[in-house]
Amino acid sequence: MNQHEPSPRTSTRPIAALLAAALVLTLAACGGGGGGGADTGTLAVTVTGLPAGTNANVAVSGPASFSDALTGSKTQAVAVGSYTIAAQPVAAPTPTGATYDPVVPSQSAAVVAATTTPVTVEYDLHECVMYEPTPTIPVNISGSWTASGSAGDVFETITAPSDPGGGYVTVRLQANDAGIRPLLGVQVLPLVSGSIFTEATDPAVNPDPSLLEMVFEVAPARSYQLTLRAASAASGTTFPQGYTASWSFTSRVDCYEPNDTLAFAKAIPMENPIQASFIAGFRDSNSLLVTSEPTLDFYRFEVHASTAVRITLSDVVATVRPRLTLYNAAGSTVGSAALAPAAGENAVLTSGTLAAGWYRVRVDTGSPPALAREAHTSRSNETIPPHFLQNYTLVVETLD
Repeated sequence: MNQHEPSPRTSTRPIAALLAAALVLTLAACGGGGGGGADTGTLAVTVTGLPAGTNANVAVSGPASFSDALTGSKTQAVAVGSYTIAAQPVAAPTPTGATYDPVVPSQSAAVVAATTTPVTVEYDLHECVMYEPTPTIPVNISGSWTASGSAGDVFETITAPSDPGGGYVTVRLQANDAGIRPLLGVQVLPLVSGSIFTEATDPAVNPDPSLLEMVFEVAPARSYQLTLRAASAASGTTFPQGYTASWSFTSRVDCYEPNDTLAFAKAIPMENPIQASFIAGFRDSNSLLVTSEPTLDFYRFEVHASTAVRITLSDVVATVRPRLTLYNAAGSTVGSAALAPAAGENAVLTSGTLAAGWYRVRVDTGSPPALAREAHTSRSNETIPPHFLQNYTLVVETLD
């Protein structure tokens, strides 16, 4: 080697040192690829409320098309920025058809560099079991009378479908002879004293005194006896005389029925409004008091930490003055019941501070008049009672 030529080993050392220094600076600027760097933080998602063995359904999305599907709690290093945590309901192990619903379906979180950002996804049991309603199909029960008065009575038995929420039956009775005034009676089977409805047409007030229509609520799979009578006939009317009659069942889908006692209260998620029917799903007696079981609806909810709650019942029709009553897990009332100020107005119950645990709330249609229990009639084109048709809305909210 020529003594005047530089050594290759000694000539590369300054270059290597410069490259190493540049690499260190680059790694420092980029955060080094691990948690706690200038451009990364930690996102800690905690899932609560699900029983062991039940997976959550949580999607996390964020900067640079970040996406992650969680089935439970997870802590991970992520880039700084805004993240969306969206939770979906999951099937409950029991009862079949129920779900666990997220209390907050979607929430956002801002991840800050070198900091842990906690997010809690809370699930609540939701015992809403949906079902297919029985379609409304009129059933022909036309026939003939052999005489006027009770001697010519015709009896028909109708059985309501087994839809859990029950519904209502519309009955139409038309005398084929304009000189005959019909009577219609309805009783629960097996027969007991009294009746749900018994009425004959009145020529003084009926536009068509040969026609009678009525509506009454029915219990699932319960049987009723109809009495069809030629209550009176014009002079000279000869028998037999025909009549045209039909009945039809209209289902009122209520996924929380049966929930007519404290023991059968159905779980609902906090903060999320639910809808149900003022028809209690049962008409198993000729005479029912508005505040007697089984004319009520009961729900249960879980308070996860000490707090006061506000329970609101809204979407109330003008024929109903609703009332709310709160119970603890032992079945004792908590505070005073909340009666709506007037028919058609909301009922609102605000509690004092409640300890963590399960509570129940009762919904009823208020004090007299007990409109929800009546059978409704008209001379023609029966107007369905509005509380038979419109659902109410119930929500339980925490007051932190």
